[in-house]
Amino acid sequence: MLRRVLMITISVALLAGCGGQSSAPMGQMMPGAPLAGAPVAILQPNTNKELPEPPVVNSVHGVARVSLIVNLSRHTGFPQFTYKGFNETAPTIRVNPGDTIAIDETDYLPPSAGDKYDINIHFHGMGSTPHAPGDDVLGTLARSGQSLHYVVHIPKSQEPGLYWYHPHVHGVVNYQVGEGGMSGAIIVNGLERHFPPLAKMNQRVIVVRDTGTGEPAGGFDAMGMERFAPNVINNEPCGPEVGLITMINGVYQPYITIAPGEKQFWRVINASGHKTLKLAVDGSQLKVYAIDGFALDTQPGTKPFTEPYAIIPPAARLEFVVTGPRNPLAKFRTLCYDTGPGGDRDPALVLARLKQPRHAPNEMSGMGPNAPPEPLPSNAYTTPLPPIAAKRTVTFSEGNNHFFIDGRIFQMQEPPAVVVHVGTVEEWHIVNITEEVHDFHIHQIHFLVKEIDGVKLAHPYWADTQLIPHRANGKPGTLTLLMDFRDPIIKGTFVFHCHILDHEDRGMMAKIQAI
Repeated sequence: MLRRVLMITISVALLAGCGGQSSAPMGQMMPGAPLAGAPVAILQPNTNKELPEPPVVNSVHGVARVSLIVNLSRHTGFPQFTYKGFNETAPTIRVNPGDTIAIDETDYLPPSAGDKYDINIHFHGMGSTPHAPGDDVLGTLARSGQSLHYVVHIPKSQEPGLYWYHPHVHGVVNYQVGEGGMSGAIIVNGLERHFPPLAKMNQRVIVVRDTGTGEPAGGFDAMGMERFAPNVINNEPCGPEVGLITMINGVYQPYITIAPGEKQFWRVINASGHKTLKLAVDGSQLKVYAIDGFALDTQPGTKPFTEPYAIIPPAARLEFVVTGPRNPLAKFRTLCYDTGPGGDRDPALVLARLKQPRHAPNEMSGMGPNAPPEPLPSNAYTTPLPPIAAKRTVTFSEGNNHFFIDGRIFQMQEPPAVVVHVGTVEEWHIVNITEEVHDFHIHQIHFLVKEIDGVKLAHPYWADTQLIPHRANGKPGTLTLLMDFRDPIIKGTFVFHCHILDHEDRGMMAKIQAI
């Protein structure tokens, strides 16, 4: 049954426990360009604030145009996206299949920090080209005072759902994304065409970040890479975190208005650097409809399911319906998650307090203004899988504060570790020989989760991010994944890595070339 099937990414406790070349710059920074100063305050709890919705950029005539500045946060001193002047909340980008995302990104960070303040953008989960000016994280880079222009064409066949964008500069990803919180949502409209009842519900986009409150404790080494500084060994998985604060949509413990019995559609991104979320709502269960942007029914035989909690690893997305509880003191929480004896602490925390409205809830906000009345996309993921073209084993390991894939630390100048053929499907056996969970992610494609720790799933599901169980009782943790390389748009070189971002920065990444 599904409770057993979706063991790690979304719910069950069976395995989870509790716990190159540089792109040509558009232009130089103009004199007097805005730059936030040194930190002047730390964000404080605001339990009297309603959960804000991020600003929204909708596609117009098939193009969503966004201009982002990267500077230093006045509140924390970490790099941040700034939108429309001094708005420190990155916008949600709403598009339709077949549209284009056009982003101008300008680096206003101080030049004195060198490579630490280089920038780019990764379009996480999107089925798009790895070549510039698209989703290229290996060769596209801007330094202080430079700008980048991205043009990401969204295939007509793109599955509707929740994706996101964030920087991907090797060595400082955790500093910019995890501690700095540089991230924003992308919604491809049309999920209600899979599940029509969703169109009648109020929806909320919820971006969970676990950000720093000041300068990172680890600092940077002589190579400019962030020093590895785990937030305390995991001998007390529910113990406190160190130097991080968990917020949703940039607010610490806001309230969420929901009437008793009201159904709301919540679209959640785990945009933290390393925190695994175990989401629950007091007095309610979660009905899950989509994982990592893909509706569950994309895979034949897999349907929406209801669970008391949902586990979301770093970088993953989950879209689910919450029914308003009767208890006026109910809370939205992340529960304790045990990442293994060598992992970070992921303690139980309150994310928001639920508030009952004085009057009947407003009519639906709906699934967005641009949802087109078109049929569902037809693509590689909705067609039968061909015979397996190749089988590979990929091993995740660590030692001496470095992290390895197949015994190697990632080096930007090295050739691809894996070469695959476009049009094929491969079976990958992912092995984790460490005593902490890792978080497998690959760019450009989704994969079908087939087995977890040797247990074959009765209802496989598509994902782009999946926790790898840690070694237990001397036995490595394992995944078996069907890697779908059939879409010709992916031709080129991209990467796969651990999305626990300090692990990625310290070497747990590899190149893959699709030919």
